[in-house]
Amino acid sequence: GDAAARHSHDYSLMQDFRRAFDIGVMHSRENWLLQAFGRAEGEGLAFVASEVRYLARTRPQLIPVALLHTVAKFTGYKLGRLYKSLPASVVPRLSMHRRWWAKQRKAAAA
Repeated sequence: GDAAARHSHDYSLMQDFRRAFDIGVMHSRENWLLQAFGRAEGEGLAFVASEVRYLARTRPQLIPVALLHTVAKFTGYKLGRLYKSLPASVVPRLSMHRRWWAKQRKAAAA
């Protein structure tokens, strides 16, 4: 009962973008998740506000970097949601998991 888990990533801006892109693709492909559990944008805004408040108290010089990561994630997510509108050759390059796209192409061709 007293166990705790710590989960974190030290992603670059591009890694954050690609991860968020993949999440956007998943939400586009599996729309039932959003219907069943709701959209994440409200929670995301609350997290960003909390992060900025924390950094303002502890390490204000990191606020610009944190905001850049937020923009990268938001942009990646929105592009991921629109992945079907993007050129098929571009989509794997925006993803963190390019091999998954190669498998999808093979499955579609079979």
